[in-house]
Amino acid sequence: MRTTSNPAGLLETLAQRKATLERHGNVLRVSPKGIALGLEVSITEHKPALLELLDLAGGRLNPEELSDLAALSKDYGLTAVMRALRQKLRKDRGAIAVNAAQGAKTVAAIVSVGDSTSPQTPQTPQASQLITRPSDLEALPPRLMAAPVLGLDLETTGLDPHQDRPRLLSLSTERDTYLVDLFALPHALEALRPLFEAKTGPVLVGHNLKFDLAFLLKAGLWPEGRRLWCTGLAHQVIHARSRMPALADLVPGLDKRLQTSDWSGPISEAQLAYAARDTQVLLPLYHQQQEESRRLGIGKVLEIESRALPAVAWMGLMGVPFNPERWLATAKEAELSAQEALKRLDWRTNWDSPKQVLEALRRAGIELSDTREETLSRHREHPTVAALLAYREHRKRQSTYGAAWLENLHPLTGRIHPSWQQIGAESGRMSCSRPNLQQVPREPAYRACFQAPGGRVLIKADYSQIELRLAAQIAGEKRMLEAFEQGEDLHTLTARLVTGKAEPSREDRQLAKALNFGLLYGMGSEGLRTYARANYGLELSPQEAEALREAFFRAYPGLRAWHRHQPEGEVEVRTLAGRRRVTGRYTEKLNTPVQGSGADGLKLTLALLYESRQKAPGCFPVLAVHDEIVIEAPADGVSAAYAWLTRSMREGMEAILTKVPVLVEVGVCEDWGVTEWELVVI
Repeated sequence: MRTTSNPAGLLETLAQRKATLERHGNVLRVSPKGIALGLEVSITEHKPALLELLDLAGGRLNPEELSDLAALSKDYGLTAVMRALRQKLRKDRGAIAVNAAQGAKTVAAIVSVGDSTSPQTPQTPQASQLITRPSDLEALPPRLMAAPVLGLDLETTGLDPHQDRPRLLSLSTERDTYLVDLFALPHALEALRPLFEAKTGPVLVGHNLKFDLAFLLKAGLWPEGRRLWCTGLAHQVIHARSRMPALADLVPGLDKRLQTSDWSGPISEAQLAYAARDTQVLLPLYHQQQEESRRLGIGKVLEIESRALPAVAWMGLMGVPFNPERWLATAKEAELSAQEALKRLDWRTNWDSPKQVLEALRRAGIELSDTREETLSRHREHPTVAALLAYREHRKRQSTYGAAWLENLHPLTGRIHPSWQQIGAESGRMSCSRPNLQQVPREPAYRACFQAPGGRVLIKADYSQIELRLAAQIAGEKRMLEAFEQGEDLHTLTARLVTGKAEPSREDRQLAKALNFGLLYGMGSEGLRTYARANYGLELSPQEAEALREAFFRAYPGLRAWHRHQPEGEVEVRTLAGRRRVTGRYTEKLNTPVQGSGADGLKLTLALLYESRQKAPGCFPVLAVHDEIVIEAPADGVSAAYAWLTRSMREGMEAILTKVPVLVEVGVCEDWGVTEWELVVI
């Protein structure tokens, strides 16, 4: 928006734009596609100019703008302006925003000739009704249920559904906006239950709906996922983005300053206007995204995301059970282990200084260019390097997973409530933050800290070799497909094929795992050496790595063909469900269809768990880590919980993986650290 400190510029601009304003007087709107003029003028000196502007442009001012001008009218003689504004508001002619900062002596006049189909503002002027009386609330459900689509937003007293309260519910149809005061009507959400839970009804459109859903779930409502549409998630799917944009990013010019205002007391006219606008802008955005969805053929993916959305909100709301005493004991062990490793090193060296580390290793006869873990790992047989690697590992655990980590413990629930990002990677995979539970060390000592409370258990289930199964279907690798169909263990099969042994050893199977997972996405022989060393402790010479790589692709020619047939340059790749990503990176062309398809299946599983929750009372998901789902269940309801989880995992992934059997490894345990699995073929 262009601004000027010259008040005379207003009259000059009006003269220049007079013909356009008169020609478009009934369709003027604030729009990023239009022409925006930001002009700072003195109210007392240029009141006639403001009136002329209103006469030319027409005006629809929201309550916030009216309130601002009303506050100034007493001091600056705005009676005529206010009279004109109210007249324009009643007539709902065009759209002009005249904003005044409280106590200021100037007003910014913004006029824009824009695209009438722009999603940034409602296409027609909308009336807002504040609902504070039971009689008005009673009349609301029939009107809302008759609408094909509704904009939805909750204003709350804070961000935590366990400690804060929903304050104002904003619902917009194509023509009207209803603002339900949830303090004045404490039973309003219950009265609106059918609006949220009915199998059929209007599509409920919101932005970052996971937030609103958490408060609705806390209130005892169970929104129907198939009727939800999150404009943030939809944008991520359409554009293959790993970060959800803010609503203001999608609606340029949308003022979000009141988002963090105090919603716990009386609601101001400005807050009401803000809440109304937040839902009014959603419907044009929804229609635009629907059109994009049809054009790109991603309707199935968007349905998956919508169905999974309430399940993800549910999982975050319920949180993960946690034992802080175990955690502190484990952190203390890491500290002691770091001290023990340090005792095996030269006390004269600062082993946290890369420069001094290189000098110390040089004295020990090891010449290195850097002290990265990958570089050091090539010499881990040397006692000094082994002690240094151990020291670094324990020191990292001590600092990352120490006592400070307990700040994530919720003061009321005593549980960990992370933020789950439903789309946390461009492949479509989920991610987790505050804290990142997907990166908790796999060692049982750490995972055992996630412990079910008394009278309850954890049931964890992991898809067996799911990326290999998905790759087999996507690549059309016949030998892999046959092996999975016959129930063979692919790691054992690979070990036989590359070693020539009829009965491979445990070590051979470990080698096969390094080959299967390492070479699946186009890794070279040198990369294989590093991967095998870092993940399986296997030392391979360059010749061995190259020979094993060649043997692997002779065994699975379908994978070789899949790798070789990837087009060069930037291309669009898709998952089995149709999720798209545009990339020029070779490895992403291979791993996105596989990992993204796995993510689609996992989200369908979460959706099925939510939709069939009545089959396992008292059960709920607490963790989703790539190919693994953990639920919490009553100890006396294990049978129902077990069946609920395994059935959902089978049906969810089978909707994606259609040519290969789905296997799930399931374990019933007290804590997440249990490593023994029961293999269940389902």
